[in-house]
Amino acid sequence: MKKYIFNIIIILSAFAAFTSCSDDDDNGGSGKTPVVRYVRPTDATKSDSLLDKAYLGSQIAIIGENLSKVNKIYFNDQKAKLNPNFVTDNAIIVTIPAGIPGEKEDLIKLYTNNDSCYYTFETLVPAPSPRSMTYEYVADGELAYIQGLYFIHEDANPLTVVFPGNLEAEVVSHDINNLVVRVPSGAQSGPLKVTSVYGTGESYFDFRDQRNIILDFDTRYPDGEFWHGWHGGTGYGTEGGANGQYLILAGEVTVSAEGNTSTSDPLFCYDRWTYRQTDPDFFDAGNLENYALKFEVNVQNWSAGALQVIFTGASESWMNWQETSNGGNPNENAKWSESYPRAMWMPWTETGEYSTEGWITVTIPMTDVKYGMNGATVNTNSSGHYSGVTLFVGGSAAIGTTCNPTFHIDNVRVVKAQR
Repeated sequence: MKKYIFNIIIILSAFAAFTSCSDDDDNGGSGKTPVVRYVRPTDATKSDSLLDKAYLGSQIAIIGENLSKVNKIYFNDQKAKLNPNFVTDNAIIVTIPAGIPGEKEDLIKLYTNNDSCYYTFETLVPAPSPRSMTYEYVADGELAYIQGLYFIHEDANPLTVVFPGNLEAEVVSHDINNLVVRVPSGAQSGPLKVTSVYGTGESYFDFRDQRNIILDFDTRYPDGEFWHGWHGGTGYGTEGGANGQYLILAGEVTVSAEGNTSTSDPLFCYDRWTYRQTDPDFFDAGNLENYALKFEVNVQNWSAGALQVIFTGASESWMNWQETSNGGNPNENAKWSESYPRAMWMPWTETGEYSTEGWITVTIPMTDVKYGMNGATVNTNSSGHYSGVTLFVGGSAAIGTTCNPTFHIDNVRVVKAQR
């Protein structure tokens, strides 16, 4: 096997510098040797721009000849995933691996079964990207666990984490994808920033998120009399909570010999329906893909049923107790319908029984509000069906075991999935 290293200089007016990996027209039975002419962005609006460098995790197009036989590509020592649908004789579309190279050679290495071709190309490390926090409402002085990408610490250029209020946190431990920091005293609500030698990245999430909270369990209906609709779970608590009052759902989740799951509505359901028929959606429901459902939860001893979040509009249920004699139009059929969409959270299916170690933050894409009562996939709802919400434990297609779980839930919100 031959190896060739080259760097092609492209003259935009004419491709004068024509360099090949081999002078041979053919290389045995494997076909012609692959040739790289240049690299460009995959964005059609920028396709006339040429690249000699790109960030880890970005997608590029490798342009050349005889590329259809390429079956492995490395960027430095990091192997890329090749999709055969994106490999032709003249182009390969590939994503640069996100892994930090052990040795930075600034090379793209293309391999066929019998040959290889190297092309000079610099891979750049992005700024840190904090994507999530195990629990977003950590108290001052306590440890926060942050997940993300490119948390690169160097002794000469140590990582720094700054919380809202411009307060720097103590970094307790770190690796490339995880940070443990101590929340500084006086930290406020908002995004935090992580800085490495490669730049500063802002978090996808808000620390102690206050955006668009639709259930905080501290706020009554506008008439001031009622906390909820027909169901209010088993009550509320404040001790050891995330912030303020939280909802409690508790009782027995029963699994029959046939595998059917049943629960008691008074214990495992909470309704906060649309108050007036003119109430708008909680968010821009015409763009579900841009939003995520989030909430804080502390759950113990759970091994059956799903925690379901069901969004409804006035056509499903509305409740203005002052203007109607029956509490508006509470349509229970939506909750029990196999065709009405809802989000389902049931991590016990991976562990057999599930308990959190205190409070955690759960994030569910709004595009996943697409399951019927018993877990079948249905169509998501369009705009006009997101001005009320019901929390319910039960249903799901997964067969569990009878249990007596306790759920503490707070800060149900719908927020932008990314900044």
